[in-house]
Amino acid sequence: MIYVIGDIHGMKDKYDEILDKLSPKDTDAVFVLGDVIDIGDDSIEILRDMMYRANIYPVLGEHEYMAKKLLPLIADCKSTDEAAEKLTGENKDLLDKWLTMKSEKTISDFLSLSDEDKESIIDYLSEFQPYEEVEAGGKTFVLAHSGINGFESDKELDEYSEEDFVFATTDYSKPYFKNKYLITGHMPTVAINPKLMGKVYSKNGHIALDCGAAYGGRLAGICLDKLKLYYA
Repeated sequence: MIYVIGDIHGMKDKYDEILDKLSPKDTDAVFVLGDVIDIGDDSIEILRDMMYRANIYPVLGEHEYMAKKLLPLIADCKSTDEAAEKLTGENKDLLDKWLTMKSEKTISDFLSLSDEDKESIIDYLSEFQPYEEVEAGGKTFVLAHSGINGFESDKELDEYSEEDFVFATTDYSKPYFKNKYLITGHMPTVAINPKLMGKVYSKNGHIALDCGAAYGGRLAGICLDKLKLYYA
């Protein structure tokens, strides 16, 4: 079986619950659509759990994009304030932006780790893929955190940049592919349709899984083989 989970955002209780409901076997694959970290309190704990599960495959979100660029530069700092003082130029601007994305607890927890554990987190973040393409139940699915920026029907997926998958603005009113589904997180489904608070959006060849877990909503998962939805 192939499963996909939406934006976790540091919500360990919902992460544990959705995995319990999916109950994946070691031979199953679980893809996580990015934005694992920030907002919630347990970002580092979730990353450390994911990295020791051989059947979890992480997709890059904009929060991990920030983390993998900045954490190696501030790993020797003792606090977020020290990190802010150390960085200059574009890196300082990037840190300032990341802090507005409710990352301070993530950074603080990271800086409190041992050097070995910091290195393992940095190494794991480098494994996050900008997109995945999988087949299940006779269908093909493209998994990308926010969508595909500058989408062109005749353009191969590996021709897009990492940023195209991480910072896209997806038009959910129209299908992108003729014979594939595009599965995304990033955009809370209530922003796509106000009637979808805490529910998955599925229309026009899109499946949107961000059901606002970090904002009082639910964490969603889907079994692609059966197109069965799960909620925590």
